[in-house]
Amino acid sequence: MLPLRKPEPDLDGIGLEALVTVAIATRPDHDFLREPARRDIWSGVAGLPLSFAGLDQRARRLASLLGMSRLPERSKALILAPMGSEQLIAILAALRAGLQPVLLPLSAGSHALQGLFDAAGPCVAVATCRCGDLEPARMLRDAAARSFNARLVCGFGPDVPDGVVPLDSIIVSNKRLPDAPAPASPPGLLGLVAETGDGMRQTMLEAELVAASVALARVTRVGTDERVLSTMMNPGFCGLASGPYLALLSGAEYLPLGLFSLSALWAGLSDGRATTLVAPAGIEGALRAAGIVGHETVRNLLLVHRSVPGRMSGCDDGPVRVFDLHVRGRNELVIRARERAGA
Repeated sequence: MLPLRKPEPDLDGIGLEALVTVAIATRPDHDFLREPARRDIWSGVAGLPLSFAGLDQRARRLASLLGMSRLPERSKALILAPMGSEQLIAILAALRAGLQPVLLPLSAGSHALQGLFDAAGPCVAVATCRCGDLEPARMLRDAAARSFNARLVCGFGPDVPDGVVPLDSIIVSNKRLPDAPAPASPPGLLGLVAETGDGMRQTMLEAELVAASVALARVTRVGTDERVLSTMMNPGFCGLASGPYLALLSGAEYLPLGLFSLSALWAGLSDGRATTLVAPAGIEGALRAAGIVGHETVRNLLLVHRSVPGRMSGCDDGPVRVFDLHVRGRNELVIRARERAGA
């Protein structure tokens, strides 16, 4: 196992906004984000390709809506949504409005959500209406109704419950909204928070996420004609760096499964496009048993560990390269490339 050193580039002012701006300038109509097949079964909305221009337009309108709450800069924007277009739009919109995105685990119950609202101070909230058997928008609305801190609750998708602002019609409308106030903080110093299902919290700066995605781009060598396919459910530091940030930095297509489905995973590999697959380390055995590892389209496998991993076996001979990822210290990404079996 070879530890790969984290680069230390000058990343002042570099964040999600800058990555999207570069993409807009070079390939505005390029399909950047693709939703998994048959997504409507668990979300109520069929997945459609999202271009850089589409991502930018939707995030700007949501940022304008969030800005109308007139919260102080770095106030919290609570986000309850699976990895996908809605979550990425909400993150970018919150950062553009000068707010701090707080990514909540879908496993959070009503008591946990109530505590997060109470601890957040004045805040806004964004959710999807359905995710499998869960109704995140309704869950946030009910928690917000018992809190003095909630200023606005918004929901993506059909059947938006009463008391929740329906976003789908607003973010594609031509009706003018006031521009969101420009954040005073340098973009690279704006931060995100990820709450995990086991009560852990990760606080990260955008500059740290970009530094981690730069390191990953160097070792994986993901190209613009390739794909980053993420099976992560709760996007902490490694999930964000190896998912949307890596895809935006490299220009690759981004396909987040949202909810894990083996059939959707196979569908994402079926078109022959070279793929960097991101997955929790705990399902490595299942991926191997299913034949995913070793599939002709999987070029890199990034395995995200929740803690410092112990001894790891070498990967099978073949074209796939396996990297183990974990965080050390203050959001330093550690990347370990596995030696080939028999090497």
